[in-house]
Amino acid sequence: MSRVSRRNVLAGTLAALGGSLWGRRGTAQTATAAIGPGGFRFVHLTDLHVQPELRAAEGLAACLQAVNKLDPKPDFIMTGGDLVMDTLEQSAERSSLLFDLLKKVLADNTDIPIRHCIGNHDVFGWGRKHGVTNETPGFGKRMYCEKLEIERPYYAFDHRGRRFYVLDSVQPSETGLYQGGLDEEQLAWLRQDLSDKPADVPAVVVSHIPFITVTVLPNAVKDGAFRIGAGAMCADSQSLAELFARHNVRLALSGHLHMVDEVLYRGVKYVCAGAVSGHWWKGVHKGFPEGFGIIDLNPDGGSRFTYQTYGWQAEGQT
Repeated sequence: MSRVSRRNVLAGTLAALGGSLWGRRGTAQTATAAIGPGGFRFVHLTDLHVQPELRAAEGLAACLQAVNKLDPKPDFIMTGGDLVMDTLEQSAERSSLLFDLLKKVLADNTDIPIRHCIGNHDVFGWGRKHGVTNETPGFGKRMYCEKLEIERPYYAFDHRGRRFYVLDSVQPSETGLYQGGLDEEQLAWLRQDLSDKPADVPAVVVSHIPFITVTVLPNAVKDGAFRIGAGAMCADSQSLAELFARHNVRLALSGHLHMVDEVLYRGVKYVCAGAVSGHWWKGVHKGFPEGFGIIDLNPDGGSRFTYQTYGWQAEGQT
């Protein structure tokens, strides 16, 4: 198969998948109640990119109002990283303002409990601009943790018979600002906790950078080979996929790429869950509109994912 035709096939496959998630006009089908007794619903809001510009705060508020109207009501909101835009290369003052704006919009627009996952744009100062150094208060992931009152950027919690693992998939890179993966300390913790977890307890993994996704493939063919950037997908995904399969992980949620897919691999459903901000609050991104994920978990550990748009129009869009 030629390089061009391979690209076309991949793009067509992805387009077909995206088309199955919402209607021709870009409006998702509203999730209906499909939860059996003992199951529950939560929502996944990823890539919020809150900022004072581009009406981003107003857009997030509209998204939260749509979440509030869901029936049944979600047990909680799980964010998926890139909560703000941006702290990697901004001053301490700007970065602090962004997190404060995020907290205000969330507090003003929903009373649903919220748990957070870190993304690359939530890491303060790795770009070392505006006078920021390693010694600047809040440097790295400290500001994220302090502002959101989280002990560390990865953790686990239990909810109604499920174990949730919220992971930090953003690691330093020698060639760029960041790369996808888990550090050794976090990986050791995860392996131990999965081993200690009762085998019959289904688990859900949440990370910002995907472990497995097809959304990276249409543009990945370079010089006759598939090449995926270290910042686009976690480098240790194969070994982690084996670990998840052994320990009854049933669902792995991610964001980062602002596109939507579902991949079933070794009994684990991997979902790349779009973006609340669409094309960074500038409209639809590669055919994928602004939206959020609705996840209905069933008593047997299975899940149903629906990508729900919320009627947002970016500045200048009609």
